Amino acid sequence: MFLNHRHIGTLIVFLALLTGCVSPSPSERLHELMDASWDADIRWSPTWATTIGDHRYDDKLSDLSLEMYERRNGQLMMFAFTLANIPSVELSAEDRLTADVFEWYLAAKLLDQTSQRHLMPVTQLSGFHLSLPMMLVSQPFATYQDYMNYGARLASFSIQVDQAIKSMREGIAKGYVPPRITVEPALDQINAHILDDPKQSEFYKPTKQFPGSFTDAECVDLAGMLWHTINNNVIPAYRKLHSFIDSEYLPACRETVGIWAVPEGDKIYANLVHRYTSTKKTPEEIHRLGIKELKRIHAEMNVIRQEVGFEDRLPEFMTHMRDDPQFRAPSGSWLMEHYAEILARTEPELHKLFGRLPNADCEVKEIESYRAASAPVAYYNLSAPDGSRPGYFYVNTYQPQERVTYTMEALTYHEAVPGHHLQFALHAEDGGLPNFRRHNYITVYCEGWALYTEGLGQYLGGYTDPLQRYGRLAYEAWRAARLVVDTGMHHFKWSRQRAIDYMNVNTGLARLNIEREVDRYIAWPGQALAYKIGEITIRDLRDQAMERLGDRFDLRAFHDQLLVDGPLPMSMLVERMNKWIDGLDTTAGVSGG
Repeated sequence: MFLNHRHIGTLIVFLALLTGCVSPSPSERLHELMDASWDADIRWSPTWATTIGDHRYDDKLSDLSLEMYERRNGQLMMFAFTLANIPSVELSAEDRLTADVFEWYLAAKLLDQTSQRHLMPVTQLSGFHLSLPMMLVSQPFATYQDYMNYGARLASFSIQVDQAIKSMREGIAKGYVPPRITVEPALDQINAHILDDPKQSEFYKPTKQFPGSFTDAECVDLAGMLWHTINNNVIPAYRKLHSFIDSEYLPACRETVGIWAVPEGDKIYANLVHRYTSTKKTPEEIHRLGIKELKRIHAEMNVIRQEVGFEDRLPEFMTHMRDDPQFRAPSGSWLMEHYAEILARTEPELHKLFGRLPNADCEVKEIESYRAASAPVAYYNLSAPDGSRPGYFYVNTYQPQERVTYTMEALTYHEAVPGHHLQFALHAEDGGLPNFRRHNYITVYCEGWALYTEGLGQYLGGYTDPLQRYGRLAYEAWRAARLVVDTGMHHFKWSRQRAIDYMNVNTGLARLNIEREVDRYIAWPGQALAYKIGEITIRDLRDQAMERLGDRFDLRAFHDQLLVDGPLPMSMLVERMNKWIDGLDTTAGVSGG
């Protein structure tokens, strides 16, 4: 997309503000530009701003209009153009790193814009229909104004619905429609909020426990305001959205599951592969890598099969582990209790692997019933940088009898500590990093780190049971199989059933998890590739450091160095870690070996 006259005019004004009467230094220009970009990000996604503790726009929802999409594109290009004109040679080493990460950050956002997601805003896993109730996790409810802000957000939902419907109609006209299988479950998610009694709504829950400082009159006023907003705005908006999707949108959705089926789908997928892996690997290379990794992991699984005395072949062992009732959770409460126990015994051991730990706590939380049926097995939700809210390790207790128990340790390490919670909270609390680096989500780094930490359980008092070690390998096989099935569906035109069958044969996941995961890869093309690519990179860096440093290798120092600069694309991470290794390797010579 090219800059139009409005964008050029904005750029000229912006550059004039930057230069002013006294020319700022390159470093000052860089930081002014980053501040302007950050403010734009906050305005673009006000509910995310609330999540990370910026409460300037607690009464706003995102503008989903096609006009805002155009403005956002121009804005991103303006920032990228301005950054390119800052002489990096005149920056300090730290500012050069920041500029490099910022350049990648802007390019990634522009790549996101080319995927046409704004024309396909509803899936079973994400979308404004889900983000509205999810804001209850981070929305503050301490003051009267907090409740008024919340009410204003709810009142804006009908505007979002109208904007999204217009975008989806545009998508239908241009051929950008999602697979039917990713949209159909959204009907139940939407229907869960269409109620006869607003007092039964998720959105009414904040009235159940007002702060003690509120007067009776204030409580009555706020409860009435929320009842009126939910009854006259939120419920009708959800009803309108349900009607549109059921009668107009769903019939237009496609039966194919790969992104290749939309206009320029192959190009979109290539961009997404680059966006999520931050590498130049092609879909073909990634597909082959997944097959190679599965071969290695299956060999390790075979060792455990022999260790526990199972005489049949690995496929039969995997089926036995997946289907035997003794390896299934008896209830949702049992799952919650045992995940909490794993977390509680892991946290005191973290000092063995890390010199720096976050201040924020992490708590286990149950995925809400209105979205559990289509949700993944678990995920992490950010803590507040100011300590007002812990991080949440969300666990899916839907159909607990379908959830295998031997993967519980690996999952806790990934989603809670030392995986997502440790990394996200540590960076968010680091006031020395620019805002966009503190809160940047580079998928290959963040998910690669979390997958890497699944292998650290042996240092944290875990994996004493060979079946839990098997569970870790089952999860690793799951991530390796993703490389095959994601590229399979979106590049090689596999069917959904072929992807399910491949996962069923090659991983130890329960059937319910496999189906939900495959549907996730359909909804988010390319995202699942990041995990294994990032983990392999980190693992290779550790192996390299161990080989070069020998007895001087310190695992705690290695981990602290990996985490010190915030999330980085893989090429930058490798460069930074190699410099660190060179600095410790006295045998490397002047050139660093």
